[in-house]
This record gives sequence, C-alpha cells and structure tokens, in this order.
Amino acid sequence: MRLTSPTIARAAAPIRFTFEGREIEALPGETIAAALSAAGILAFRETAKDKAPRGLWCGMGACWDCIVTVDGKSGQRACLVKAEAGMRVEGAPPREPAPLATPPAQIADRACDVLVVGAGPAGLSAAIAAARAGADVVVLDERGEAGGQYLKPLAKSHANAAPDAQFRKGAALLAEARAAGVAIHQGATVWGGFAPDEIAALLDDGAVTFRPKRLVLAPGAHERPVPVPGWTLPGVMTTGALQTLARAQRVSPAGRVVIAGSGPLNLQLACELIAGGVEVAAVVEAAPKPGLGAWRDMLTLARSSPDLAWDGLRYLAMLRRAGVPVLWGSSIAACEGTDRFAALRIATPGGERRIEAGVAALNMGFQPETGLARALGCAQRFATEGPGAEIGRLETVAEEDGRTSIAEVFAVGDGAAIGGSRVALARGRLAGLAAARDLGFSAPEDAVARQDLARALAFQRALWRIFAAPPFDPAAIADATIVCRCEEVTAGALREAMDGGARSLATLKKQTRAGMGRCQGRMCGATVARLVGAPADEAAFAAPRAPIKPIPAAALMREVPEGYETPAIEAPTPIRWRSPAAALAPENRACDVLVIGGGVVGLSTALYLAREGVDVLVADRSETGLAATTANAGSLHVQLLSYDFGDKAEALGTAGPAMATLPLGPRSIALWREIARDAGESCGIRTEGGLMLAETEEEMAWLRGKTAAERSAGIENHVIGANELRDIAPYLAPRFLGAAFCPDEGQIDPLRGTAALLGLARKAGARIAGGIEVTGIDRDGSGYAAATEAGTIRAGRVVVAAGPWSGRIAALAGVRLPVGGLVQQVIATEPTAPLVPHLVAHAGRHLSFKQGPQGHLLIGGGWPGIHDPVSGTTRNRRDSIEGNLWIAGHVVPAVAGLSVLRAWTGLNVHVDRAPILGEAPGCPGLYAAVTSSGFTLGPVAGRMTADAVLGREAVAPDFSIGRFG
Repeated sequence: MRLTSPTIARAAAPIRFTFEGREIEALPGETIAAALSAAGILAFRETAKDKAPRGLWCGMGACWDCIVTVDGKSGQRACLVKAEAGMRVEGAPPREPAPLATPPAQIADRACDVLVVGAGPAGLSAAIAAARAGADVVVLDERGEAGGQYLKPLAKSHANAAPDAQFRKGAALLAEARAAGVAIHQGATVWGGFAPDEIAALLDDGAVTFRPKRLVLAPGAHERPVPVPGWTLPGVMTTGALQTLARAQRVSPAGRVVIAGSGPLNLQLACELIAGGVEVAAVVEAAPKPGLGAWRDMLTLARSSPDLAWDGLRYLAMLRRAGVPVLWGSSIAACEGTDRFAALRIATPGGERRIEAGVAALNMGFQPETGLARALGCAQRFATEGPGAEIGRLETVAEEDGRTSIAEVFAVGDGAAIGGSRVALARGRLAGLAAARDLGFSAPEDAVARQDLARALAFQRALWRIFAAPPFDPAAIADATIVCRCEEVTAGALREAMDGGARSLATLKKQTRAGMGRCQGRMCGATVARLVGAPADEAAFAAPRAPIKPIPAAALMREVPEGYETPAIEAPTPIRWRSPAAALAPENRACDVLVIGGGVVGLSTALYLAREGVDVLVADRSETGLAATTANAGSLHVQLLSYDFGDKAEALGTAGPAMATLPLGPRSIALWREIARDAGESCGIRTEGGLMLAETEEEMAWLRGKTAAERSAGIENHVIGANELRDIAPYLAPRFLGAAFCPDEGQIDPLRGTAALLGLARKAGARIAGGIEVTGIDRDGSGYAAATEAGTIRAGRVVVAAGPWSGRIAALAGVRLPVGGLVQQVIATEPTAPLVPHLVAHAGRHLSFKQGPQGHLLIGGGWPGIHDPVSGTTRNRRDSIEGNLWIAGHVVPAVAGLSVLRAWTGLNVHVDRAPILGEAPGCPGLYAAVTSSGFTLGPVAGRMTADAVLGREAVAPDFSIGRFG
C-alpha cells in the first residue's frame, strides 16, 4: 500500500514495468523493492538450495537477499535499483546473463587530498570540515542519494511541502557539502582497500583507483541478524528496511505491521507508519519498562539532548493515543508463515503471545560496516556495550577525532563504532579538521564539536542503559533455524560441524559454507562466532575479502602483462592467526608416527598408515585443512600447465621434475575416487576433461610438442582443432585455433574432499590433534621427541607434511628441505546455470577455469598475491584480480554477465616441480611429504609416504630428498 500524508504528494505520473510477466505500477524515482511492496508483492525470488521464497531484509544493499534479474542482468539489488518504464524484472537468474558493464580499456587513477567513503552524517560532516579548510575532497557513496540511514531524503517520487527536522537536516548538510566544493559520487561502490592510498571503486563512468593523501571511512552500519525461526520469510525485514520504504518511498508492504526488537527506532517507525495510515499491531520491546530507578538516565537524556528526549516521549504518547500496545520485556520467539510472514510469536512477562500481521519489522541493534577498515589493517576491538552488543560486534579502534592505528586513515560514525547521528556529526567534523591539518591546511581545533561529542556520548550511554536487551544465548537458537541466509546454513549444521571437531569460525565456514555468500558474513558472522564460542576479538571473525562487496566482473577486466615470475617466498612466516591452542591429551603424548600438518597430504598419509594398523597422530598448529588445502579451487590436474616450465622449449624434449611427476596425476585421481567411495559421497568429483587453449599458431605448435611429451609418459592427451573445440566447448570465445584435450582432468570440491579424508582417517584410527604447534624436534633414543606448547610428543617416526612451512619444521630436526611458498589467488563469481563442464587452461596465459558444484565460476591460474612477513597472512593484489578477470572473460565471454563474489589468496607450496618425499638422508625415521598441485597429488603423496614409512616401497630418486645432495 502507499502511505497517505497531508503534506507529501506524488511528484510525477506513474510508470510501468513487469515482474514475472505481471505489470507493476511504479513512481519515477522509487526502487524496484518499493514498487513491488506497494503492489503487495513480498517474495522477490527463490533460493538456489532449498527453493525457499525470499524478499526484502536489510533494505540497504548489505544483505543481497532481494536480488532480482533486470533486463537480463543478474544479481541486481531490488532495494537499490530504481524502477524504470518498460524494464523486465524476474526473480530467477537468467540462463544467459547480459553483460553487467563494459570492460575498461584502462582503469583511471584519481588523486585527491581527502577521500571520504560514505555520505551519511559522519561522512558529510568530515567532508565539509576538510573542504572548508581548503582540501580537495571526494565523497563516495553507494546509495542513490546522500544522507545515510538517518538523514535519508524523501525519494524523488514524492514532494514534501513541510519536511520534518530530519529531512531538513539532511538537505542542509548536503547543501553545505556542495557549497564547500565537495565532489560527491552517488551510486559508487568501493570494492577494495589495498593501501590507504589505493582505494578501488566503481563509478558510473567505470572503475577508478583513488589515491588520497588522507582517507576517512564513514560507511555506516547495518542491523544485526535476528536468527529466530522464520526470519527469512518474505515479509520479515529489518526496522531500517521498513522505515526506508515508509519514510523515503512512502510505501508499506502490508496494511497491518508488527514491530519488534529493542530501541527507539522501533518507536519512531511505528509513529511514522501510523501517520501514513498503517495499522501497527504492537511494538515489542526486549528491554524492561523503565522504572523509577532509571531517573538518572532519564535526566541525562533530557540534559544532553532535550529535543531527542522529547521525541521519545512524543512517540510513546502517540502510540498510546493510537491504542498501540508497547510490550516491554518481551522477546521474539518465532516468525510464522509458509510462503510469507503471517504472525509473530513472542515471549512476554505474562506468557507467550501470537500477533498476526502482514509484515514484521525487527531491530535488535546494529553492527558497524568494518570490512574496508579491516582490509586496510586498522585495529579492531570486540564491543560488548550498546545496541546489538548482546551478540557482539567488531568496531574500529579510533581516537576521538577518528584517527585509526593507521595514521593516514580515519574511521567515524556508526561504521566505526555505534553511537548515533550526533556522535557521527561531531566525530566527522573532528576527523575532517584533523585530516586537513595533516595536509598543512589551516584547520583550528573545534572546542564546540568536542563539547557536542561529549553530550552525544552521554546521551547514547544513557539511552543504551534504558534499552538494555537481555543477553544473547546462542544455545537458544533451534537447530532448524537458518543462521547464514545466503548459503541457507542452519544452526544444526554448524553444531554438527562443531561436534566433528571444528573450533573456529574459519573452520565452520569451510565445512558448512556459512559466510561464503554474497553478504560475506555480514548477516551471520557474529552469530557463528558466538555459536562456536570464539574469543572476543577480530580473529574470531572471517577475514574480509576483496571485493568487499559483489561487483560486476566486466567492470574490472583489464589486460595486465604476464611477463612476471610469481615471487617465491623462501621461508614463509607461519600465519600469526590460528585457532586456540589446545591441551595435549594424555593419549597423544606418544605415538608410533607423528604427522606434522593436517592438510590433504598429512591426512592422506595418516589414513594409509592407520589402515595398516600404525599408531599415528596428526598434529596441526591450527585446524585441519585451514591453509592451502581448502584455499585452492579444487582442480584435478593431469596435463602440464604453461607455467610448469621455466622455458616452453622444455616441452619439446623433457621437462625435468614436472615430467617425472606426470604419471602421479591419474593415480592420485583414482585414489580420490576411492576416498569418495569409502566416504559414501561423490566429493564433487567430475572428470569431464581438461582443455588447454591455443589462439596462435605458435601456441598450437607448442601444444603439439607438449602433448607428444605427455603421451610418452603414458598420459592420454591429444590436440583438437577449432571445429571440434567449438563442438565440445561452445561456451568459449570463437578466437581459438584449437586445444589440447586431456580426458582424465577435472575437479573436486576441496571442502568436501578434505572432510571425507578427515572422517576416513579418524575412522581408521588416526588421532587428530588441532591447536598443537611443534616448536622443536630432537632425537630420543631411536625415535624423536617433538616439543610443543602443551608438552612433549614422543614418536618413533616423524612425517613433515606442513606444506609451504615444511622447511621450517624440518629445520627443527636439522634437515634442509628446499620448500618455499607462492601466494596465489582464486576468484569466485556468483552462481550461474551449468555452463563449463571442463577444466580450462590457456597455452600462453595464466588461467585455470572451471565451474564449481554450486554453480560458481572459479577463476585462478597462478596470479600472485602478497605475503606479509610479519603476520604470515596473504592478501590480494588489485592488478592480479583485474588481469585474472580479463583473461577469464577473454576465454569465456559469459563471465561479463556475472558478479564477482570474492577473491581469496592462499600460500601454495613452491618446490622444483616434483614432490619431495621419503626419508631424510642422515636422519633415519624423519620423512618429508611435500608437493605442489597438492590437492590433485595429495592422496598419492600420502600413499607413497606411507609405503616408505612401512618399508614397502622406496621413493623414486626423482622425488626423494636425496636428489638435493
């Protein structure tokens, strides 16, 4: 329904578009979501996994739950995209997605004095202060209009003859910014922060890299998750989403609404709905009704912000006059309905109640949008006070003027720490002045702003005490309740993974896919962290990925020269972050064979040893499979890749260690099939063949020589021409002259494969000990004593299977292993219809391309990332993302119609292109189990290592440690 008002009128005649073939009336300037809501349509799409209906949730573009297809373009957020006459909107993703952007010829660099991310109260206030001091200031904001959530303006679909104080404040602030010369870009998505002076964004005119001298982060906050049964039903949305519909768009999806949660925003929304002609069934407030004991806080509210205190009293009085009950001390139990919301079940001091309505608006506090600050490395803290603190949230550590742990970066507003609009305005001004002073502009201290900040903070603290919600109890979440909205992961699935040994959010994410969807964990990360009992610090939360929000792949497709060698890291630093250290169980203080490292090679070794009755213990400093094993994309390689050679001419003769390794690929894939069979599932294994493409005669000639060399090693591989290539791979661009086709290549789901290996190893009797870091290895009679933080492990034999860190571990025993690391990236697009059955590579470019089991296109190929030698962490390089996407789109044009969900890096093993296996010369009983192409070769490397330990079969000289002298 459309709301009524004596002062607000429609500004233009209606337009029409279609949704699922049905004609919808809309007003120019309103969003697709607003038009659908006005028509009473709550379900916008169905989920891929459970075919469950979904609609609006956050209403501000943070959750990506309202995505629709617009004129063939996939993944469009209905809450942000404006309705246009004649547009065709559908809920299902398109079979053949239309291009989302035009690939750039180049990506522009733009310098400025101060870059502000976010055009809410904090961002605009900072921009005005810096610009008035003389700085060149640019503001980037993702929404179509400035103002943020609090100062959001009325949509252009309507005209307001008597705007209220909030509307007036927003308009005045925007006018001040423009008058000060601030350049404001609306509809701008900041997708990556690679350094304080390297901020990647998408603007209307394409991709731009901003190079600011000072950076002010003011991205705002999103409402925290409310994981109760039924919270994903269409018609259940955040209070902020419904307020945006009502206040900015003048729409309500239903004539009867119930509002629940905690905080004054719920009261304000109820009054705005009533004024617009909507029936409010009740306002459910989790905090107890303030009594006489709250008089000090009430007095603080009146003294520090009398106008806001008066607003609160006015809201309560209006609700009383309208007969709307405010149910204090009441909590949300469940949202009921089948294909849409029908009723809210609540627990009150007087017992359970059921409230029928067409829409439920929920608000239990807020969480800052800290992704960009975290990507840049700004220090964070775990907040336990204020709205939403009962579930916990990360906030950016900042001084009073917003300066963070990185001197060039300021973080202000609710995007740094929840504090409300007046704290945001004051801190924004102080940050803008401080940034200008840093750059040599005249910007005197503002005592008034600091006084305003002190009053605003006092007001907020008092307000939080009045609206203090009960503690969050993760144990109260029913097993069937969805926690991760994007991937439809339930609390029961998470608990099952925890029962299986998962002890951190990172492991839960990899075992269940929680947090891997479009919102990147914004809507579930805090809940999952509390479920697992993670420590209250940043390490408990999944690391932010670039892009920090989904972006069109086509917008970043820039050809990057590939004439570089991926830099090898000789002795990579162990990652500082790890899951919590664990006690050493008594039964784990001694074993026959100690396997150090719980990746795919270590688990395979343990599996084959345990099956032979060997007493084997796997010790991992963190948890199994957290490093390269599950950071890879799951390719099953057989043929040699172009970057397996130091010189392509090698393919015409021999390729040294890489050639010797060739027969291991098919053997290992056969072992993977056995592992999947024994685990009772497919592990996502598909071997529909691998293609290595050629687009020049030179590349075709090289492929002929390469395949001849491979066939001489027993590998089935043959060259096909352009016509046959088009027949078997119609998804490819038509530019290719032919390809090498290897029928044995394919892929596996690394998450499921790792889980299967882990389960089988345990079933065979291997013991798996996570959180155990080995700090020393000494001879102990005929065996070894491995020192750990938790005590000593005595073992008859030791297998070093620590991937790129194997050199460090072997050195503890005095053994030199020439093992290093390579930081390599993988990119995942949004899921699409089945398109690419093959594993695709390029004869002259860095590319590894396939379609994963969930429909995502997975793009890799050895593009480098960055290794931090201090923390041991890895991160993306912007040019690697751009170049990797360019070659992917160059090969498969359909990539241009998809959005990139995430790009991640992992530290891969760097050796001389052949596994390093077997007993160390001069160190009897100590074995190495290290290989590149680790996921493909993991099982065979483990089988060969187990055979060597058992004395069954010596390791071939091509793979032995002894080959290094």
